[in-house]
Amino acid sequence: MDSPRYTVIVPMAHYRADQPVLVSLRETPPPPADGVQIIVAEGRHPSRQRNTAVVRARGAILVFLDNDCSLGAGYWKELEAVFARPEVEIVGGPALLRPHATAWEEIFNALLTHTLIVGTVSARYAPRGRFQAATQTDLILCNLAVRRSIFDKIGPLSNELYPSEENEWLDRAHAAGVGAFYDPDLQVFRPQRTTPGQMGLMLLRYGIGRTRQFWVSGWRPTFHQFLPVMLIATLAALLYWRLEAEFVALWLVASAIIALTCEERLRGWQRFVAGLIAPLIPLTYAVGQALGWIALLFPAPASTSEIVLLNERGERI
Repeated sequence: MDSPRYTVIVPMAHYRADQPVLVSLRETPPPPADGVQIIVAEGRHPSRQRNTAVVRARGAILVFLDNDCSLGAGYWKELEAVFARPEVEIVGGPALLRPHATAWEEIFNALLTHTLIVGTVSARYAPRGRFQAATQTDLILCNLAVRRSIFDKIGPLSNELYPSEENEWLDRAHAAGVGAFYDPDLQVFRPQRTTPGQMGLMLLRYGIGRTRQFWVSGWRPTFHQFLPVMLIATLAALLYWRLEAEFVALWLVASAIIALTCEERLRGWQRFVAGLIAPLIPLTYAVGQALGWIALLFPAPASTSEIVLLNERGERI
């Protein structure tokens, strides 16, 4: 097909036909009249992989998905209805927890969808509100669709960033007055981290990525940028005034509040664990941000790894 309506772009380390996103695309393709081009970008740097794939994209609308995503019911119908609105140039929706998830996945998902812990970022992991204008805090790159003309206007994702490349790109789009929207009904499903160690490493990596984003896109007075300072100031106050007992009491109060207000589907022991570890979510993220400033002193060399573009059958394109 010469001019498909959509180009789906999926970065992978290694092509596998049984990846959830490819299985889902085979089971729930868009209407035949629309057509879809699927590009799997093999490599080790997702930002570069996506940018390289965009160059070869033929679709009028670029759909960015991750390899572990599965499309929700009515995904293509919802996407078509959204892009029928001329004001919509970028749209994204939540990445929901996959069915039949493990107990730890359910705990971590409950924490990442709790507004008292992550604020408006919870919209990335659970449906929030209605169709509305969005900023980078609402949208996630594993479920994002963009008009090709807008991507060309804003420019590529930053090759200096991974993760947080979509945050910097969406900030550029917002500054250019591009119409970005959040659609709670545009849903994909994916797994969550399955062990505390994986979750901790993810939060550290995201915190480091956020600091690198500040470095690339410039300093602005936001909560995310003040979080490391708040953490350091809190720890300094605890040490100076010997407030260990008060800190433990505050932690337990916060844990109780989270445990009582978590998702209803969590079982009793899951609620207890979720409440107990809840304060670690922002704290670990803040530690990652602080480490990010140290990491800036030792910049990693630019990625030069090979990127191979494949179709959905694993054939080079």
